[in-house]
Amino acid sequence: MRKKRDAEGTKFKILKCAEKLFADKGFNGTSIAMISKASSLSDGLILYHFKSKENLYKLVIERISAHYLEVVTGPLEKETSIEEAMKTSLIGAFNFWKNDKTCQRLNLWAYLENKEDKSANEARLVEKLAAYFKSLQGKGIFSADIHPVVFLTMIIGSIQFWFRYKKHFLKILNLKQTGDEFDNMFLNQFALMLQSIIYNKTEK
Repeated sequence: MRKKRDAEGTKFKILKCAEKLFADKGFNGTSIAMISKASSLSDGLILYHFKSKENLYKLVIERISAHYLEVVTGPLEKETSIEEAMKTSLIGAFNFWKNDKTCQRLNLWAYLENKEDKSANEARLVEKLAAYFKSLQGKGIFSADIHPVVFLTMIIGSIQFWFRYKKHFLKILNLKQTGDEFDNMFLNQFALMLQSIIYNKTEK
């Protein structure tokens, strides 16, 4: 049992060091030697556990995306009202991108290095959300005129765009809000916009 605990602890240490380096320098800018130096573990031990830098990178992405999957889809699977579930899911997604700077940087590096092949967890996320909105369409709650993928792209893209450019908006428009005030304004108004789209059909 002792060896198993030590092995898991070693793997976790390697993953955390690799995660930081991939976020700071990208996949191409990170080497096994750099991970070895940061973790104080040998190249051989790293490769023993993870086989290659590519496998290590994939596991780093899977680990982060597993957390994102739970944050976003968890509320939708609970027996609450649709409005409450979607609100909790939206807030979870927003706060994930707000607080997880590592994920933001990994996402940008993936775009720059053309490594945007989605992980298994990211694929499950899209599948679950698309199925959820399709089920709402079947119940007549969500307009059948809007494709679930278009709606998901609008949500995910808007949140990522917000955190990439909100400082520019504050500066260029000479706004006096603090970062948190600006975030809350965006989140509240964005939620209202989404609700108006979802319930538009039933309100006519």
